[in-house]
Amino acid sequence: MTRRLIIWAGGILTLILIGIFVLAYLLDEPLRRRVERNMNARLKGYTVRIEKLDFHPIGLSIDLENLWIYQTAHPEPPIASIPSLHASVHRKALLSGRVVGDFQIDNPKINFDLRQFVQEAKDPTPIHQKGWQDALQAAYPLKIDRFAIRNGDLTYVDKGPYKPLHITKLNFTTENIRNVKSEKGVYPSPVHLEGVVFDKGRAMFNGDADFLAKPHIAFKGDVELDQITLNYFKPIAERYKLSVRMGSLSTRGRSENSDQEPESYRCRCRLPASGDADGSDRKSGEASW
Repeated sequence: MTRRLIIWAGGILTLILIGIFVLAYLLDEPLRRRVERNMNARLKGYTVRIEKLDFHPIGLSIDLENLWIYQTAHPEPPIASIPSLHASVHRKALLSGRVVGDFQIDNPKINFDLRQFVQEAKDPTPIHQKGWQDALQAAYPLKIDRFAIRNGDLTYVDKGPYKPLHITKLNFTTENIRNVKSEKGVYPSPVHLEGVVFDKGRAMFNGDADFLAKPHIAFKGDVELDQITLNYFKPIAERYKLSVRMGSLSTRGRSENSDQEPESYRCRCRLPASGDADGSDRKSGEASW
């Protein structure tokens, strides 16, 4: 009798699980259309296209696959392509008694050119007010508490025969965005940002932020730039009547962006000596402010 009950219970449980997965599969396409529509309703000046959505009933998570972001004024080429965006319950925050979201974007590629840059610069609506956070929130009902980017790629192409500005292996992680664990008025969210700049340079930020601060996000932390090749900035420098031909920038310091006065910042720069074509004989200098 007991064995028969176990078999019956196992069979019923199996049928329930099969039914849940079939229902989730049938919901994927309607959810995709709804999420895409809601995200676009919140964005200003940009449009999102989602190729596929996978809903996972066990774990209450979703995967958005192959997202494309277009600037309305200049839709070609697309501003960004995102192979994978995963949203789920942030398990670590559950220990604090809060049910919040965990978002991770893998292998995104952001590409924009001078036309798109100029369009964004002349738009009276600042970039942070274009509805990006609201659009992400439309994809998943829980408030975002952890956000991560893995292996990002950023490219800016200017006019003329210049090399594009290129950042690879971009990684960004922050959590406790909703101030789950800390009092307001401090920097409750740890932030880590790193990337490879122009093939051999390196950029890194380690610090903390308050994403709920007003009128803007506040942050404080250590900044390090190493071997940033300057001639990539030539087209931008020329617009300000500056000449950049060669050299590299290395700097390390502590930066703060808040309503208070910023902390002192120490910078060390290395530039090639005058008339040195290969930059092997470098001059160094330091400055603080």
